[in-house]
Amino acid sequence: MKKLFVLALFCCSLHSFSQKAEIAFRIPEKDLIPEGITYDATTRSFFVSSINRRKIVRVDEQRRSSDFVSSGQDGMGEVLGLKIANGKLWACNNLPDQEPSVSMVHEYDIATGKLVKKWTLPPSQEHHLFNDMAITNSGDVYISDSDFGAVYHVSPQLETPELWKKDDRLRDINGIVALNDKQLVVNASIGFFKIDLQSKEISVLRFPGYWPLGIDGLSLYKQTLVGIQNVIFPVSVNQYYLNASMSEIENARVLVASQVEKASVLGVKPNPIELTQPTTGTVVDNWLYFVGNSQPVNFEKGHVKDPSKLQEVLIMRVKLD
Repeated sequence: MKKLFVLALFCCSLHSFSQKAEIAFRIPEKDLIPEGITYDATTRSFFVSSINRRKIVRVDEQRRSSDFVSSGQDGMGEVLGLKIANGKLWACNNLPDQEPSVSMVHEYDIATGKLVKKWTLPPSQEHHLFNDMAITNSGDVYISDSDFGAVYHVSPQLETPELWKKDDRLRDINGIVALNDKQLVVNASIGFFKIDLQSKEISVLRFPGYWPLGIDGLSLYKQTLVGIQNVIFPVSVNQYYLNASMSEIENARVLVASQVEKASVLGVKPNPIELTQPTTGTVVDNWLYFVGNSQPVNFEKGHVKDPSKLQEVLIMRVKLD
């Protein structure tokens, strides 16, 4: 989650789809301030990250929640993006209250719950925020560093995160996904980009006539990208359709929009349950499960501002096609 304020409006008539997001399950811990979510098909469990409690919650098939990583375990900081691959759970996390700030990636074995490896970025005068990540089939992990405008890389062979690509076009980078074994797709403050995994060359992922920005929780579903647009209003969950060669976005639709009058700009009915800055999502079968109420406006400098205003965490879902 990146608090980015922009004087822009996604003012286009996307092909809309009048759909309501439904509540998939609730997590009773109101003070989590959740951000990341991912799903493990083997154990049929969801994992949700906590910024405030600096931990990772596991929700099993019966929707029972418990700590998978307890608060501050293994030096865990404020946890953002989560990803699962090959029986392992990776977590982006940061200690922003330290000077200089600390950014880390933790890898856990899901079966045992034990820490496999931890990568910590060496302290510097630069400010970093490890936000989200993508994992390739080869096991390489690529991390969006929102505050530094860069992509970092970790692998079993590396002891510390490696600066993989820094570029002015990656300012406020957030959503990141492996399009295939050759390319990443990222979203930054000026739109979508593709990055070649071999040459590291950056190119615009064109969507003629449109300017999608501030995309969080980017996922790949069939030949589409699914992302949560949460830094301009109305907040919406969108699906972007790629052409046959995956070189361009040729169409898009709004799956669900926040319950505000401005939702009419997108030509869709607002969702009956308010989306309080939704963050990341994870695809399970033909559904996108996502954090519906991260409540970041009630969290500042490592503390909840008004506990009386906190709500149960809502994990919502919307159907994909």
